[in-house]
Amino acid sequence: MAIVKKVGEETVEFLEEEKLIKVTIPIKIIRRGGKSTIKTPDGMVGHNEMEALQKALIQGHRWIKLLEDGKFNSVRELADREKTDKAKISKFIRLTCMAPYIQEAILCSTGTWALTLKDCLKPFPMLWSEQWKRFKKVNIQTSIQDEQSE
Repeated sequence: MAIVKKVGEETVEFLEEEKLIKVTIPIKIIRRGGKSTIKTPDGMVGHNEMEALQKALIQGHRWIKLLEDGKFNSVRELADREKTDKAKISKFIRLTCMAPYIQEAILCSTGTWALTLKDCLKPFPMLWSEQWKRFKKVNIQTSIQDEQSE
């Protein structure tokens, strides 16, 4: 694994004449085996796991939309088309049943995370309040967190 060093500082500027907001984020491009990836120097523990969880949640939303739009009649048909097994599709689609504030925190990378894709692929309760208790390893920095803990 490559070590990412922080280069520069994050800045946000409002350019009045151009009516633009300029955001500067220090990044490093890492090339491995012909593949280039962009890494941010946020130093977040388990960042690769977070990326995997984000990708799985996005993929789950994509797959459920394809099924809801009627482009595929069954999970099996979708699995054949995507060249994957139907269990994986079912588990990723189940991620879309997580509470909206948990999904938002996952997709926006807010909070200090100890939650992994492996944790989320295990069965979890459908009630959002129960999900909060189940995923208590997650420290999500939202106003909902304060309401749930009361």
